[in-house]
Amino acid sequence: MPNKRQFRTDAKRGRYRINILKMTCPSEKANCVGWYFESKSIVKVQRNFHTKFNKPPPSRNSILSWHKKFLETGSVLDKQRSGRPSTSDSDVERIREAFTRSPTKSTRQASIELGVTRSSIRDVLHKRLHFKPYKMQLVQQLKPSDLLIRFNFAVDMLHRIDVDNDFLQRIIFTDEATFHVSGHVNKHNTRIWGSENPHFIIETVRDSSKVNVWCGLMADRVIGPFFFAESTVTKEIYLDMLQLFAIPHISHIPNIFWQQDGAPPHWGKIVCSYVDTQFPQRWIGRDGPLA
Repeated sequence: MPNKRQFRTDAKRGRYRINILKMTCPSEKANCVGWYFESKSIVKVQRNFHTKFNKPPPSRNSILSWHKKFLETGSVLDKQRSGRPSTSDSDVERIREAFTRSPTKSTRQASIELGVTRSSIRDVLHKRLHFKPYKMQLVQQLKPSDLLIRFNFAVDMLHRIDVDNDFLQRIIFTDEATFHVSGHVNKHNTRIWGSENPHFIIETVRDSSKVNVWCGLMADRVIGPFFFAESTVTKEIYLDMLQLFAIPHISHIPNIFWQQDGAPPHWGKIVCSYVDTQFPQRWIGRDGPLA
């Protein structure tokens, strides 16, 4: 019984032999067929092949297959495969018109409307129309005065990190998110097809069904989430959440730093005053001591 080393060696030879046979050219196949007609011997064909081409000979099945193909077709060449039918110029133009008229259309929807497979539509968009799927991005507006404020804040944070190794561990980062239960644009799944960036703007429907959620993150824990019963978070509602939920959950942590963004409910006077009392000189946000 062969040992493991011999088995691996035979396996490698087998793979090598298969790769060689895959590269057998038509002239080599023709020589094999001619030798077989002359000698009717597989062994002689293999010897002649090895002597003339100086590489491992083809197998018995390959030689017989080439001989049979020559008798049936008069050639050792493979039949030309029809392959996958290419998309017609008229379909290409229909796809162009569909995505020019509605750039946010999905390939699935276009496939249903045009009667063309999704893979063909993607190939046409990428390879023939040279369209690219651009993703929408939402960014916060910056004013010229914000640049210096941001620079000074970054310098201050870097200094605090240098002098206090635990500074980042004692920050609680907070934010709210709005989840629409229907009819809202999903930026992660929506793509806009075009040959150039269209800088597309989406108009959203006001007062759609939604739920507002607050959450706080620290290095070693998550505070929340807290679901607001109200559809709109005002400064009064935000203050109630701080007093009844958020602050009681972190009151036992010493010297904590509070971070909140500049959303309107966060910088109401009653909110800022309350946060000042809970985190004197230790909160980050609009109109805060560490703004």
